Amino acid sequence: MKHTVCFIDDKIPVAQFSEYFNDTDIISGSVIKYLLKQKTTNWEDDVVKKMCEKLLKEPAKWSVSAFTSPAFYSNYIQDNIYSPEIVIYDWDYNWGPGGNQSEEYLLEILQHSYTMIFVFSEQDNIEAISQVIKKNIFKRYKNRLKVVDKNHTNSIKTIVSQITAKEINNFSFAYGQKVIFESNKAINKTLSDISLLSVEDYFASISSKEENGAPVFTKYDFIEAIIPRYKKELVKVDWADTPVKKVKPKIKEIKAVWAHRLYDNTSSEKVLMGDIVYKANGRYYLVVSSDCHIEKFWKKNGGYISLVPLLKIKSQQGKEQLKLMLNNQTKITSLTNSQSAMTILPAVPIKTKFFDFVLLPKGIISVKITRGDNTNEQTLKYDTFIGFSKVASILDPFKSPLIQFIMDNISGYGCPDFPPLMQNDLKDKIKEARK
Repeated sequence: MKHTVCFIDDKIPVAQFSEYFNDTDIISGSVIKYLLKQKTTNWEDDVVKKMCEKLLKEPAKWSVSAFTSPAFYSNYIQDNIYSPEIVIYDWDYNWGPGGNQSEEYLLEILQHSYTMIFVFSEQDNIEAISQVIKKNIFKRYKNRLKVVDKNHTNSIKTIVSQITAKEINNFSFAYGQKVIFESNKAINKTLSDISLLSVEDYFASISSKEENGAPVFTKYDFIEAIIPRYKKELVKVDWADTPVKKVKPKIKEIKAVWAHRLYDNTSSEKVLMGDIVYKANGRYYLVVSSDCHIEKFWKKNGGYISLVPLLKIKSQQGKEQLKLMLNNQTKITSLTNSQSAMTILPAVPIKTKFFDFVLLPKGIISVKITRGDNTNEQTLKYDTFIGFSKVASILDPFKSPLIQFIMDNISGYGCPDFPPLMQNDLKDKIKEARK
């Protein structure tokens, strides 16, 4: 398996050949090879030199590049698709009077990539750096952070062994490059399919609104149009060679994955169907008013928004509802398969924890929103939704069937049960047919 490695270290001596290379840009593996071959090159850090030599001798295993400062790395990834799996991160820079920015850039890299980072430093700094990465802001990244004494005799061996271990037990590390590569191919194929159209023609063909006779194009129109084709290309990827071992993950890890699948907890200006909101009195709700009605909220809804109550499963109210509506044999297999007129909304991310909520469709309420001073504003936004704040939004493909489930339980017709004798007779016939 080939891995991409990036050195971020001001001891990469590219500045010694400034007439050929720019030391503020990415330094390719070919440039590093050039530096290693030149007898006049002064490598101030022999450990970094030896590691570059070792990795570049195995091009089938390693793709190597470098930057001379984390600031240059940060600038580069703003404008380029670049995501190394491993970063050898030098901690010691002459940052000047502004203070040590190594911590700030380290956090930025961790937040925006799945990169595994080995922090390189001298022995006398190891303890201080170890204390820095124990801070709460780095806690969630502890499995991707390792402090290494660059002068230790086994420093190179330590890094290689850690990488090998990650290949086995970390999905993003093992398959990240394949996902990125195939995703890039899929999006390029999708863009190729629509490349015959002019900008105007494409906007006109997918826009959902008009103003003064001209189409109005939004990013949501583009997303809705392109995602199905993108998915179609991506599902063609052959994952048959992916080894899968029998494992028993912890429930916290499962909830973290499902919270990522189910919810988007980024802030937003507009209120949308599927938003989970928190009221200042401590209660939680799910917004079920449709997006098209919220878009022209005052005209179509008359200022009323529909909310379904959410009760924390461990709260007294939540426990009471579960006792009323479910039995000990109930097994909820999805948001819409609860065998009841209620369901569970699991793993809602609130700050750093995950909470399960009882969702009660028949508890639906309408809340009157005061319009405020801006009488020209039609869309309901959170600055007008006084007393409520967004927690997260439920994502599709979960949101639409959940909303349908809620509406069916609010307005659906009930049907009388068969008598017990008929129920048992049908049960016996089903058993017989399945033999």
